[in-house]
Amino acid sequence: MITITPAASARLSALISHEPDADRLGIRLVVTTTGCGSYAYSIAITEPSPDESTMTISGIMLCYKEADRPFLEGSIVDLNPHTGRLQVFRPHPPASPCPLPQGVHKEE
Repeated sequence: MITITPAASARLSALISHEPDADRLGIRLVVTTTGCGSYAYSIAITEPSPDESTMTISGIMLCYKEADRPFLEGSIVDLNPHTGRLQVFRPHPPASPCPLPQGVHKEE
């Protein structure tokens, strides 16, 4: 479903281990819609809710709702080596139904 790189797994493990209920915690990728039908992702450290499924990826529990699975497929959680921050990206996002107008470029 998703990939958690070794560097991201180590960072997430360290963050989770400092919590008193670490044995019950995992991550949830929170998907939000941005302009023109594209998606942005954030990471929450949390316990799974009763209506969520879980799976372990690279030693990290992933909490997700089955309905969100198509939005998560192919996502990669990595650690930015320059900033030390976790990041989520999707190298092959689904095609957006609305192209940007001529002359407009997305900022990276």
